[in-house]
Amino acid sequence: MRQLSVGTISNDGFESDILDDVSHGWLPEHYYRSTYAKTDDPVIVPILEVCWGLYDDTRNHKLKGPDQLSAESLKVIARCILFLHTELEYEWPAFDTESPIFSFSLVDFLVCLLTLGQNFRKERKAQLIAYEAFKETGDFDYWLFFRKSDYDNRLTYISYHFTVRE
Repeated sequence: MRQLSVGTISNDGFESDILDDVSHGWLPEHYYRSTYAKTDDPVIVPILEVCWGLYDDTRNHKLKGPDQLSAESLKVIARCILFLHTELEYEWPAFDTESPIFSFSLVDFLVCLLTLGQNFRKERKAQLIAYEAFKETGDFDYWLFFRKSDYDNRLTYISYHFTVRE
């Protein structure tokens, strides 16, 4: 993640590393479908979802220049890396970030077409309500950390152990 986010490896290099070292041959955007995702460390799926949203997977590129990440994205990545260097368990409930349209059946598509998209808008609204409820389950500003205190404790630990002392 660190190498991807600062542009020292390309998105294709990142995906290759993920396939080999993390996702048992699954691309980040498909890992949640694997049987491993059900038994692996629960933090893997949300981190892969975050990473997959950082780059354009239709071309090989590094996150530099016009593809450089925003300051906000870099903060999220830094928090992910910080979390991965703890022994904390991922406590957030599972949340499906995929658009509801991807789970529609043929009947759902027909209903959506006949109602001029009303069915989709209803499903999307329900997802947004569920997302707001998801954010309320913990200190969302510090996600992946569930509590601000866990985040603060980790920062204190890092600054104590990595400060140059005379």
